[in-house]
Amino acid sequence: MSQLLNLTTADFQLFWKFAYYTKFLFKSKIIVLCSIILFSCKEDDIYTDENGVTNLELSVTLTENPSGIAPLTAVINTSSTNSYHKVAITIKGKNDDDLHYEINHLKPSHRIPILGLYANHTNTIQFTAKNNLGKIISEKEFTVSTSPIGILNLPSIEILTANLAERFTLVEYRTITNKPFVFDLHGEIRWFLKFEESGIQPIVSNNSPIIFIGDKNKPKYYKYNWLGEVLNEITIPNSEMTTHHSQFTHPNGGDIIPIDTEDAIGSLICHFDESGNILKQWNMNEIVLNYLPENQDMMVIGKGWFHCNYARYDATDNSIILSGRRSIGVVKLDYNTGEIKWILGDPQKKWYQYQGLRDLALQPIGNTQLPLGQHSPIKLPNGNMLLLDNGWDGYDRKANEDGLINGGRQYSRLVEYTIDETAMTVTQVMQYGKEKGQELYSRVVGNTGYDLKVDSRYCLFGAIAYNPNSNNVPNTEGRIIEVDNFGNLLFDAKLNTQVSSSLFYRSEKIDFESIIK
Repeated sequence: MSQLLNLTTADFQLFWKFAYYTKFLFKSKIIVLCSIILFSCKEDDIYTDENGVTNLELSVTLTENPSGIAPLTAVINTSSTNSYHKVAITIKGKNDDDLHYEINHLKPSHRIPILGLYANHTNTIQFTAKNNLGKIISEKEFTVSTSPIGILNLPSIEILTANLAERFTLVEYRTITNKPFVFDLHGEIRWFLKFEESGIQPIVSNNSPIIFIGDKNKPKYYKYNWLGEVLNEITIPNSEMTTHHSQFTHPNGGDIIPIDTEDAIGSLICHFDESGNILKQWNMNEIVLNYLPENQDMMVIGKGWFHCNYARYDATDNSIILSGRRSIGVVKLDYNTGEIKWILGDPQKKWYQYQGLRDLALQPIGNTQLPLGQHSPIKLPNGNMLLLDNGWDGYDRKANEDGLINGGRQYSRLVEYTIDETAMTVTQVMQYGKEKGQELYSRVVGNTGYDLKVDSRYCLFGAIAYNPNSNNVPNTEGRIIEVDNFGNLLFDAKLNTQVSSSLFYRSEKIDFESIIK
């Protein structure tokens, strides 16, 4: 006791520090130990019982054709109060080409679209769910028996060349109603939407989970998912406006869409926000007048003289690229001012006679051939422009050249250009189709696209041997061509229909897995 009384103040302070930290360390160990126990218990409670058997709390159900208009689809729903899980889906293929999707988001519930079923077939769908440790917590196998689709009068599909490991191809097929469908590398139809209402015209956002749907009869447009369910119905504020031809999602939000009104047929382009309000608009009736004299006779208000069939935003310089099929060509506008930056078009058309427009013309270099009646000018990742040169004269072209018969050349081309905006020149770097002559001649419709994975370009020649003035049922043929960046053929599919007044309007190369994710 006397020794204890002889301790200094410093000694007491050291003693109490030792006691405090000993107590802290003891509590910390208890907390860590309890956390480990609780976590372990949670894992056991959620995923396994005391014998290590998989916990079957997870509810998994399948619903066929949930929208009623997409017969080759289904949806799998999973639900649990506490089991966070990821899922994998396999659709067994007929040709050792299973479709496999993985959804790696850990969630207590999932709604997984099942896309790519066969028609008139008993489809096998395998389902697996795993927890965050990779342990299988549920496995199921479903069968979905689908009906034949012959009654829909969908076209026949013949695969002529297939130098690809896989290809799913969407086609917007227009008859009295629209029948968009997807076929595989073997020509089997694996998806379609059954629209009953005329005027509906699907305009697909490339490989997006959302399908943009236009309506040429109402001031509305729609956004669907690939199950055929309406996600959003947008009413345009101006009741005179209807959508047509194309849609482009602006990187800052909203949609850029060509619009028709009574006074601006094919000449108006609008940037709408997500609610359908107009953020910006460009009226080619007004814009082109700024470059013409008062006595001009090229532009006619209330007529489809420009016929915009494509509009796309270029983020590199805040501009809009338009395709004016009938009278000018491809036109690039400043997004903010609407001023024309350049024109890619044939100089033997009437627009070239006017100095104000001629000063904006891109000059061809070397053996470059300029487009006629084009569709779908798109900017490639390398900065070049790809388009379908239909080879149709349009209005007021007076030319004397080989192959110019009945208002146009007798061939169509997929063509790639390099554009030098500083020098105001254009150089053709690749084309496919001219050498085929009338075999690929489609004076109307069609579109282009590219695939980054294989550095390829593709094109739909959508109305071969189409004659809208014939009293006989036309034998309309479509051809979908994909080539590498040198023009070598990778894929060639022929589509045939005997349905009167039908067209293959556009095509996209589809990746179901990226859509589902």
